[in-house]
Amino acid sequence: MNLSSDNIIAYFQPILSADSDNIYSYEILGRFIDENGTIQSLGDFFNNPNTSNEDALQIDRIVRRYAMKKYAEEKRCEYLFINIRLVWLLRSVHNPKEAIIIQWAKEFGIAYDKLVIEITEEEFNSDESYIGVISYFKNIGCRIALDDYGKSASNIDRLAMLKPDIIKINIDYIHNAEKSYHYREYLRFLAAFADSVGIEVLYEGIETQQQLDFCMSLRGRYYQGFLIAQPQSSMRDAVINNAVFSTSLKNAYTQQWDTIVKFEALRKSLDMQVELFLAKNLFDGEKTDYYEFLTKICQELKEVRLGYLCDRHGDQLAYKVGLQAETIDIGDYEQLAVYQITNWAWRVYFYDALKSVAAGQKSCLSTAYYDFATKIKVRTYSYAISDNIFLFLDIVELT
Repeated sequence: MNLSSDNIIAYFQPILSADSDNIYSYEILGRFIDENGTIQSLGDFFNNPNTSNEDALQIDRIVRRYAMKKYAEEKRCEYLFINIRLVWLLRSVHNPKEAIIIQWAKEFGIAYDKLVIEITEEEFNSDESYIGVISYFKNIGCRIALDDYGKSASNIDRLAMLKPDIIKINIDYIHNAEKSYHYREYLRFLAAFADSVGIEVLYEGIETQQQLDFCMSLRGRYYQGFLIAQPQSSMRDAVINNAVFSTSLKNAYTQQWDTIVKFEALRKSLDMQVELFLAKNLFDGEKTDYYEFLTKICQELKEVRLGYLCDRHGDQLAYKVGLQAETIDIGDYEQLAVYQITNWAWRVYFYDALKSVAAGQKSCLSTAYYDFATKIKVRTYSYAISDNIFLFLDIVELT
């Protein structure tokens, strides 16, 4: 591979934003022109273990300068993603103002707040030198993206120390999520966590409509991949697949709306069944035989796995009543004495029940989850029988 400034160029891959259906940014990708005039990726060169760090830096600088110059010449206003190895940034640790990327931004008249510095997660550690350089870039207005999140042993320490503006979810997680419930739920958790701490999520490497639909269902903001837009030689009149992106946005809305409708239909159906049961079976506080009450309601309602009563502080009022068998097809409910009377205020759905009551609604239905003990997928339904007594029923999730 014969590389020089004469045959090294940069390509630009559009990154789309869900909130505008437009290009949010471009990521710089290294390319070279081979002896046949064909455009080739520099990926093999950078990933080759025989490529020295110094050689990689020199070629990368040619790519970055080419890209930043073209960005300025084309008078772009989108963000520009620049992937830089942390070890290269450390060369300017004692004087960050002299960092080559800062010099080029000044030379080409590019505002610092249009630059997104990508740092590969596995390169980052708690070294104060790293943190100081990164802090400098953040303080002058650059955004920081943690690239390849999930590729190595990801941990919260890196996020807490780095405080990135964006995390890029590695394609490996997206592939695995198509096959594994645990990966899917982890990505849902990660998207919710990022949202709660003010970090935006970018899903990269999207190759199929199914992957795009799934990522959209997680409600991330940014999307990148060959399905959406190929890397291109120019940012002017960039070709993007608006049709597939718009389709996924509509699919995500339809899926979420259908889920809401089904969720509310189930909650209202349970409300009707519980209220009908209470109309026929008077609940008179402490005078009521809790075991008999729970047994009857579990037998009468459909798909109930478990039932128990709590007061508004979460203290269980009697032993649970439920099925011992693996399936829901058995109608024999019994007192589960193995469970000691306990407090349930530690469960998220308990406070959701209190919140519903505070909002004037007697019932609440949790999202689906897998029970700790049985590993059966259930939803927990709650109903405020009185101001101080709550009925909780675990309803088997039918797929």
